[in-house]
Amino acid sequence: MSTGMHVWDPPQLESAVGKRIGIASVGGDPELAGPIRQKMIAMAPKDSGRGLNAFDPAQLDTQQTIRQVSAIDGQPNDIATASVARSAGLDYLMQGQVLTKHHDKGAKDPVEEVKKMLGQTPNDSKADNPTLSVSWQLTSINDNRHAGGKPVVIDLETAKQRYPDLAMLSDPDEILSTASVREAYRLVTPSVNHERVQLAIPYGLPGSREVRRGNILALAGQWGEAAKVWQAVADEHPLQSAALHNLALAAAASQDFSRAKTLARSAIRRNPAPLHQKTLVWIEQRQRDYHEAFNLPDPPEGWFVSR
Repeated sequence: MSTGMHVWDPPQLESAVGKRIGIASVGGDPELAGPIRQKMIAMAPKDSGRGLNAFDPAQLDTQQTIRQVSAIDGQPNDIATASVARSAGLDYLMQGQVLTKHHDKGAKDPVEEVKKMLGQTPNDSKADNPTLSVSWQLTSINDNRHAGGKPVVIDLETAKQRYPDLAMLSDPDEILSTASVREAYRLVTPSVNHERVQLAIPYGLPGSREVRRGNILALAGQWGEAAKVWQAVADEHPLQSAALHNLALAAAASQDFSRAKTLARSAIRRNPAPLHQKTLVWIEQRQRDYHEAFNLPDPPEGWFVSR
């Protein structure tokens, strides 16, 4: 029996949490690049543990106007932009390039046109599900270091599923650009991911029915209530390893990873089943991600199964 759990992922490139970051430029199709850059500045994360400050470097230059020296498509050159960023006290620069906007409105796919000519049924799914690809580069200003780069690719259906609030919008370009910006900030801030975890399902042992009742609560996302049921079973039936295993997952769901590992190890001592061992490894991997995401020191108990 599997159920979902939200876990923290570390930044995909480098953490810019609490930093000042300049959105230097976004190249490519101006109809897409302009709104994406504006959204990057306006939609910078502000919540606790993820907040940063995003700026337009040109507007921070109070002493001179950034003039085009050797720019392309009217964008200021990198040297001028980096100089302004440094004098303005920025920590990072992000630069983007719209690579592709697949299946724009009115665009014809040559393969599908041939199908029509041959009397075959065209595949309209691609046109109904456009994809936006933007490549981002991150530069650390203080040490003049290229901190990495990565493309962000998202299609319309994925955007609606991952961000349900965007499904209410009618403009596909607005949905794609907003979702792309949210995905871009995963490069430099921690982000929440949804994973599936496997619950233990006991039969024939004292407390098994109650453990399964707790499982139903966990399936509904009620991890706190499920943990109360499993804890009662573990207290009454100390050999019920399934209750301890599932309690370990409940502790991980509340980000109490040290307790989660203690419970997982107790479950293994009572029953070294493959599921129990796999869960201990999974918990410690999520703990590592959590510590990396928020720049935390190693836990007091150390690392048991990973180095």
